Amino acid sequence: MRSWLQKVPRDAPVCSFPPFYGGGYERLYEPLNTHFNWDAPEYEPLSDADVVDVLGAITDRPYWLTASNHVPELHPYLRGVIKATPRAAPFYVYASIAPTRIVAPRQPIEPVKAPRLRAGDVLVGPLKLALLKSGQFNALRSRYLNPRIAPGAADLAVAVKDGKDRVLGVFAMAPSSYTPDEAYLLSDFAVAPTDYPRLSKLIVLAATSTEAQLLCQRAYSRRIRAVSTTAFSNNPVSMKYRGLLRLTKRGPSNEDCWQYQLQHQGLMGGHTLSEALQLWAKRWGARATTTKTGV
Repeated sequence: MRSWLQKVPRDAPVCSFPPFYGGGYERLYEPLNTHFNWDAPEYEPLSDADVVDVLGAITDRPYWLTASNHVPELHPYLRGVIKATPRAAPFYVYASIAPTRIVAPRQPIEPVKAPRLRAGDVLVGPLKLALLKSGQFNALRSRYLNPRIAPGAADLAVAVKDGKDRVLGVFAMAPSSYTPDEAYLLSDFAVAPTDYPRLSKLIVLAATSTEAQLLCQRAYSRRIRAVSTTAFSNNPVSMKYRGLLRLTKRGPSNEDCWQYQLQHQGLMGGHTLSEALQLWAKRWGARATTTKTGV
């Protein structure tokens, strides 16, 4: 890369995506050497100091564009921040001359015509589950989920309804990437405002019910015996999952606006929807008519 930059005319524009750290590509492709024997090319790996030199050679031109990790010295040239996925590390795009734009993901939205539980309404049984289209899930998530929580793609989105067909909340599942008989609870939230400050616990109970287990098994064509999820919080304990799922790991958050990343796990199918409603009504179902939040 350095030799190439020396050959490029000084007045020619340069666009480059160099490695962020010394030895970055070597670590990235190291697993290939474990599985393949090949005639690897000979070259001198870039050190951290070399990466700085390469950035200097790129920016010492009239017209240039590059992406890297955060470089405070290039802040006046910052044109955008890109994340390949909601939880991926950000790329910082720097350029000599360029208009600054805001680029946001576009998600399909479909109307959900079912009524929702509202303030002043009394929740009644029995509970029911209703499958949602991806656009319907996106609409409800955009309306009720904390906007600081990064969205994810759900394989199975389900609305939880009461006996009057009113939506109480939503949960979404995805197959676990690590455990074959486990489902990952990608998202769960309650509608708001309602008179039930702990309504979100009922959504978690519905998501771990026998009926939800059957939906997961049908969707993933395999036995599902457990559920896991991740909570981002500024508190060391998630009150929503406390008493319902077991806290398996607590660590620093990889999201800027949260302090803790909390991993939870629990059994799937240990109760029916009817039993879930009875347990919730007994322990957390007290109404608080002055409360304006149910999430």
